[in-house]
Amino acid sequence: MDAGSLPCHVLIDGWRTVSPRFVFEGYDDAVQGEFVRPYLDAEGKLPGRIAALLVESADGLVLIDAGNGRFAPELDVGHVHDELETLGVHPWDIRCVIITHGHADHVGGLVGPRDEPAFPDARHVIHRVEAEFWSSAEAEALPNGAGLPAQTALTALLDAELLDTVEGGAHVATGVEAIEAPGHTPGHLAVVVNDAVLWAGDTFVSQLNVPHPEWVSLSDMDGRTNEATRRRLLERAAAAGLRLAGSHMPVSGTVSRTGDGYELRPSERS
Repeated sequence: MDAGSLPCHVLIDGWRTVSPRFVFEGYDDAVQGEFVRPYLDAEGKLPGRIAALLVESADGLVLIDAGNGRFAPELDVGHVHDELETLGVHPWDIRCVIITHGHADHVGGLVGPRDEPAFPDARHVIHRVEAEFWSSAEAEALPNGAGLPAQTALTALLDAELLDTVEGGAHVATGVEAIEAPGHTPGHLAVVVNDAVLWAGDTFVSQLNVPHPEWVSLSDMDGRTNEATRRRLLERAAAAGLRLAGSHMPVSGTVSRTGDGYELRPSERS
């Protein structure tokens, strides 16, 4: 998935299916079913992926998120490092890692089996608000140890002096801009690559969030803020002709305005 002249590689950490009742909070088949049913598999679930993005910047390789790593052994995930190896990329080749947010399927792959940094020569970038949240007592109290992967990764990166925090928009590398996209988590980041691709992280968890940005997910920590963020990113993508892609959307494409809303026109190479 090239961003103009800048090569990008979608790294599939794993595939999974989820109930529409998780993807869309308060899902009502009588209301939303006509839009959702065409996307459901034989078991009534929505196919999706867990993905990271590798960008070949002129300043070196930039990795956006790192997948689950070892933190979801019950699932067939944790393949980002295998994907990098297939491309001939070694962990020490990565110059910068952008952490969109602290959920396990984005930060688990940042550490190795002994909790050491998996990318030892990379500067790691996270929004200050995001780092503070995952270091807080609130994150510590999340059920099912949901805060542990982020706490493990952030501690390892801080100890190794590899973590930088940013605020607002941040120029991370040539052709790579991190932008604030809060709502899914408090300090979530999205990334614009070469003014051509908008990697939205988990701001959008389904392609149906393009025509229906108001359909928030149970995984959104602040659904209404994320809805506002979606609308802002959709407007930017439509105005600038950016290709919209994300961690969990199984397709990518350009965004067009349709009356008061938007539609996703999938690219030939999705």
